[in-house]
Amino acid sequence: MRDTTCLERLSLALRTALACLIVSLTTLYGPKPLKNLATFPAFSYLTTILIWLSDAEPTYGEVLKCCVDVSYATFQTAAIVLVSVLVVGPASLGISLVAPVAVAVASFIVAFPASTSLLTKRIAFGQIVLVYVTFAVFNGEVPHVFMLPVHVAASTALGAIASLLAVLLPFPRLAHSQMSKGCKLYAENALERLNLFVDVIMARDNTTAQVLIAKAASLSAAARHTLKDIKIHHDRLAWERPDTRFLKKKQNHQGEKLQATEFLMRGMEIALGSCSSFPLGMSRDEVTNLLEAPRTHIAPESAAPTLKPEDRPRCLPEAGSLSTTALPVYFFRYCVELFRGDVSSVRQDSKRVDGSFTSKSFLDALSVWMARERFVFAFKCSISLGLAVLFGILYNKKNGYWSGLTVAISLVSGRQATLTVANSRLQGTAMGSVYGLLCCAVFQRLEEFRFLPLLPWIAATVFMRHSKVYGQPGGVTSAIAALLILGRRNYGAPTDFAITRIVEASIGLLCFVLGEVLVTPARASTLARAELKHCLDAVLDCIGSLVLCSEQKNMPLLDLRSKQAKLNSHVEALERLTSEALREPNVPFLKPLNAVSYKKVLVSLSKVSDLCLYVCDGLTNLSGAHPWDQAITHDLKAFQEKLHSSVKCLEEMASTKTRARLQKELQKRKICHDVEAGTASNDNYSNMELGPSQDDAERFSVSFVKLLKEATEKTSGSTTAEEVVKNETSLCLSSLGFCISRLMQETVCIMTEITHTT
Repeated sequence: MRDTTCLERLSLALRTALACLIVSLTTLYGPKPLKNLATFPAFSYLTTILIWLSDAEPTYGEVLKCCVDVSYATFQTAAIVLVSVLVVGPASLGISLVAPVAVAVASFIVAFPASTSLLTKRIAFGQIVLVYVTFAVFNGEVPHVFMLPVHVAASTALGAIASLLAVLLPFPRLAHSQMSKGCKLYAENALERLNLFVDVIMARDNTTAQVLIAKAASLSAAARHTLKDIKIHHDRLAWERPDTRFLKKKQNHQGEKLQATEFLMRGMEIALGSCSSFPLGMSRDEVTNLLEAPRTHIAPESAAPTLKPEDRPRCLPEAGSLSTTALPVYFFRYCVELFRGDVSSVRQDSKRVDGSFTSKSFLDALSVWMARERFVFAFKCSISLGLAVLFGILYNKKNGYWSGLTVAISLVSGRQATLTVANSRLQGTAMGSVYGLLCCAVFQRLEEFRFLPLLPWIAATVFMRHSKVYGQPGGVTSAIAALLILGRRNYGAPTDFAITRIVEASIGLLCFVLGEVLVTPARASTLARAELKHCLDAVLDCIGSLVLCSEQKNMPLLDLRSKQAKLNSHVEALERLTSEALREPNVPFLKPLNAVSYKKVLVSLSKVSDLCLYVCDGLTNLSGAHPWDQAITHDLKAFQEKLHSSVKCLEEMASTKTRARLQKELQKRKICHDVEAGTASNDNYSNMELGPSQDDAERFSVSFVKLLKEATEKTSGSTTAEEVVKNETSLCLSSLGFCISRLMQETVCIMTEITHTT
């Protein structure tokens, strides 16, 4: 799989180099009329790099969409420029203080609409900077004023056309083929995990089993990345084949099937990770036959002949074999049985719930929030670009473009690790400039061939884009910096230009950071802590819905599914904020995020979300049967009350600002310190406990197994059909008991990670 990834990146590197080579040959050796029309070769390179080194690896459909976005940005900029020229006049726009104001106003107009893509906005920002700084450089005396937008548009079009040719030559890079490769990679990954599951079940001891489970977990993480790539390529199919717009249901089926498959694979992994002892007392042939259904589902062409129902291994619990330690095994078998049915239906109901509880008031609140977000983003773009152009012109009027262009390619609509991004962009600019100067020195007497060293550097920046040190910001800026020095002529001494541009880029990045700090001053670590509170509240809501299901005969499954969807959205937000917070530089007087604890909490929260969905599916499969008794309801309510009190206590602790008041609060409640503070607990409170414990989950498991034994002993099937229904119901009840018990255990793990109890 790693070799395949390297080959894909090498292919992208060669295509990116080809696109830049097309621009270079056109601007340096192309027909004179074309060179006179595309007078901004630097922006042609910038357009090409923005398309090819974007966040997603481009295919033909993506590049085609980018060309449409570039065209829209060009028309948008041309309209704004023509109106400003007619209203204000070229002479007024040539004043050094008027140009930044014009850039700020135009940027606000471009940034505010929500319908345009990020690439459209970035290209429009760059074009606006080019036009208005050109007016300032020539003091408003631009020959053929109305041809200036045409020159900018032609330079932009050259970069877009070069990108389109590069994605088509020597053969098209299609989203459909990339999606097929992704599906094949996922199938190989899933089959390898199934083989690991067999080895885990047959493991001789717990240590060997845990090593194999950890290996399966790493493969599971790789599978999630593969599924994300498949989804991205699936969304691009509509641009390559317009007929797929009318076949959305059929096209979405493959994606839903893979997501449901991964969901069941995660369930099998959770089950094996919950087993207390190994081996599990099954022969290798029995395990291989048991996993025949998943293999057939994942790779039908490589599967063994389908077994007859009477030849399948018995995977149903008997009353005598039921125990708390056997529940994970039965849940594993329950997941295997789900592969025999319509796998894609496992998660469909959960997706359907997402839009079922939307109301008019919710939509109104959402529209107000979106309008506010759009205004904040537009204001940020306006301030950052206006200041960058102002200070760039004040420092060096002739090269005042580069400060504004640096900001133009840095702005995003959401949050980002601002200081880290700025640092990566500055380092990328410096490295690309130094490489360009070295190549100029080497090819001093062969100026005609100076563009040749660009090709290996562009290829290197594609790999740099995937590095943890530089990432996409560093890769983009390093490629642009080298292109501006080696891919152009008649811009003066390369050394002077490189120094000036580094200074201008620094000015732009300072304005970029200033705009981000002014508009979004909250650090990602602070937001992650707040989002963790929302996750705990969502977990509490899920437990509350489970209690309602145990108390009412008509179980409110719709409410539980909606709570699970809410929890899942909060977990995704916490994962995004945690990832951003870990990229933030440490500030001496601010407490950093505890990376280890938050990663463990995220793993547990993801499991809780999955287990809630399994509970919903299990209750649905019981066809209205009520699997609860008074003891189970009592255990669930007691667990909910303990969890509620501990969550409220944590909220009060978080609101305690000073260390002295926190110590006093801890002494009063006899609770240990916050795990993030990194301080030791007081020995006087070693016997005290905060909130629910693993004993509560174990107590629930014992009660549920007792209930299940009674139900299994009472139920008897006189016919084959009744026996099948009885066995399926028993298996479903066993898996349900495991899921709720495991959900409680993961909740306890979350609370333990957040707050130490000694």
